Amino acid sequence: MSTSPAAADLDRSTTMKEEANGQSSSKSKGGHYDAVIVGGGPAGLLSAIMMAQHLSSLTTATTAATTRPRIIVYDRLPPPPPPNDLVYSTDSSKYYLLGLGHRGQTALRHFNVWDDVSKAAVAVLGRRDWAPGKSGEEDSNIRMANKAVTSQVLPRDKLVGVLKEAIEGRYGDLVELRYGWQVDPVSFGNEGEEEVVEGSVGGPPVTLQISRCIPVASSVEGDGEECSIEGDDVNPATITTDFLIGSDGAARTIANAMETNDLERRKQRNNNPLKKIFGEKELSFHVKRYEDDNPRVYKSIPISFPSHWPHDLNYSARSSDGRVTFEALPSDAHGKYCALMLLKAGDPLAAADCDPDVLRSYFEKEYPQFNKLLSGEVMADVAAKGASALPSFRYAGPRLHEGGRTVILGDCVHTVKPYFGLGANSALEDVQILGDILSNTSSSDSVRNYGDAVRQFTDRRAADSRALVTLSRGLDRPGKLGTMRFVLPLILDGMFHKLAPKLFAPGIFGMFQLEGIGFRQIQRRKRLDRVMQSFVILGGLSAAGVGAGCLVKKVARLLGVNDALVGGSAVALLGAVGVVRGIGSKMKKSGDSRSWEKDKTKQK
Repeated sequence: MSTSPAAADLDRSTTMKEEANGQSSSKSKGGHYDAVIVGGGPAGLLSAIMMAQHLSSLTTATTAATTRPRIIVYDRLPPPPPPNDLVYSTDSSKYYLLGLGHRGQTALRHFNVWDDVSKAAVAVLGRRDWAPGKSGEEDSNIRMANKAVTSQVLPRDKLVGVLKEAIEGRYGDLVELRYGWQVDPVSFGNEGEEEVVEGSVGGPPVTLQISRCIPVASSVEGDGEECSIEGDDVNPATITTDFLIGSDGAARTIANAMETNDLERRKQRNNNPLKKIFGEKELSFHVKRYEDDNPRVYKSIPISFPSHWPHDLNYSARSSDGRVTFEALPSDAHGKYCALMLLKAGDPLAAADCDPDVLRSYFEKEYPQFNKLLSGEVMADVAAKGASALPSFRYAGPRLHEGGRTVILGDCVHTVKPYFGLGANSALEDVQILGDILSNTSSSDSVRNYGDAVRQFTDRRAADSRALVTLSRGLDRPGKLGTMRFVLPLILDGMFHKLAPKLFAPGIFGMFQLEGIGFRQIQRRKRLDRVMQSFVILGGLSAAGVGAGCLVKKVARLLGVNDALVGGSAVALLGAVGVVRGIGSKMKKSGDSRSWEKDKTKQK
């Protein structure tokens, strides 16, 4: 009799718990692992592949099975469907889409899994936009992407499924995958001690508590999950590890424990005057949580575009009333798309069980080009579902490690709204950077210098993570002032870069696409551009002012009058011209109104 994948995962989880309690087989190391990864998303599974490749390079081919590297991945959620499952096409709106740019593709290629991922992805070559109030096919504007690396789009769960299959097929003897497990740190191995000495590989391992759980869905997308412990496993098991990677995204179990640990350690330091004065200073750790002052929610919509519409474009439109933004990305190469209807929080159309007739009427008015492609069943489903919220901006730092054996990466370090395709790509880039550091810090005698590596990772990524979040948040300011802060720099950057490309950098979005440049570098460069642009503009205004002053003096000399009289007369004249133009405009509007009333009377 065959066993379902879910049952097989449960059986393996039961075996794993027996091992954690010391009831392991002769081939296992009991409850100790060379590496534990918390989080089974794209960054978590790529971290498992990275650790399998890294630890294998430190292990000889003749190593006995009992001493081979042992890596385990824990995730709260159940495993995703396989990448070839038809559900990704038949229920496209259920799965959130990711766009992989040069950062993500480079990382996946670095670990030799890009070929597998690219087969499951769809290339997006450009964008098709409709301006507000426009809806005809001839009204749209197609702009092809001008990027060195073509973006590839696929459902997040499909990407996870591809990486899961890669692990099971290539590293199944090294990596175990455990779904439906909650992990809580018990000890980071540095309690009661100062930071691990540079280059040290000794000291106690990290101790973790594991519990079977059922995730309880949060009402806010990306804002964390609660985990419900099942009755059969009320007594958690304990495991240890030499190296812990926290990559659990919004849950932030490891990051939250690090924050608590840091507060406790600082309290102890403050209670000891001698240690407070003479103790070694260390970087703090905290999670900066921004209040979302520009909240947006979304409903996903499955939609299929006609055969004569290109199926390799991002489709976008904005309503004339500014109420709804429509964005669609391809789910496959055959015209099936997943669209998002972005609204403000509290909009009646965002409510669950809103009137489908009202939603239909809105689409007929604002988006007739898409309305005709949506069946009554789809419209009813969209109206019935509740909206999901975009995540709030957060970043962790300035330290991204705890002791010498724990590091965090991915969304639990830098959380951004998915407007600019930076979140998942930066998370994958984190993994590549950590892998490079581990490779460079490993000595010839296979000593695993995790203490050096985690500190180097903090040095490389903490400032970049903060810059990523602050840059992204700066592009998401609310209100008209926020719109001006978004649009005006883009206009200035475009003008100055065109005039002096060697002196002024491209706009912020252009810089996001540049390879080999970090977010902190981008932030510094844009600040420099703003300073130089300000000097040029102020210099131009000063020159104009000087020129106007010279003109006033020449006119005053010709007329034989005082400079102030000429200057005041010029200002008065300009003011009078403005008033006259205003009166003329009002008279024209009044005349148009009277003419309309006459025409209306004649018609009667």
